[in-house]
Amino acid sequence: MAAVCWAAEALLVRMAGDRVDPLIGTAYSCVAAGIMFSAYLALTGRLGVGELNMSAAYYVLAGVISFAVGHYFYYASITRSGVSLSVSLAASYPLLAMLASVILFKEPVSQDGGWRSPHHPGRHGPTNMMSEGQIVGDVS
Repeated sequence: MAAVCWAAEALLVRMAGDRVDPLIGTAYSCVAAGIMFSAYLALTGRLGVGELNMSAAYYVLAGVISFAVGHYFYYASITRSGVSLSVSLAASYPLLAMLASVILFKEPVSQDGGWRSPHHPGRHGPTNMMSEGQIVGDVS
């Protein structure tokens, strides 16, 4: 389902074309996502300040880097280079993340084609491997 959503995002950005500055489009996307998530969390009683800690700060930083900065470059790339090239280049992020995790966190790369999380021995990291339609490997 995530792949369908990401494909739809790329196509919608391409449909917007150059009629909206990618920076403005990114702002619209971030605000819309923030409103949607806030509404969902409020309606389910999960919106609160009890989770404000250093882990939350990392999520904030991740959001700024990914949603704000990353999406701006992604949207600008789609507008300038088209969907197929931009999506193909953006799809290289797992390799970049894997290399960075080896360097920064000393995570080993296994010989079976995946990496093992040293924090959860015996479990694959957050690769969302699919088996019979189910997500295998809890990432929490």
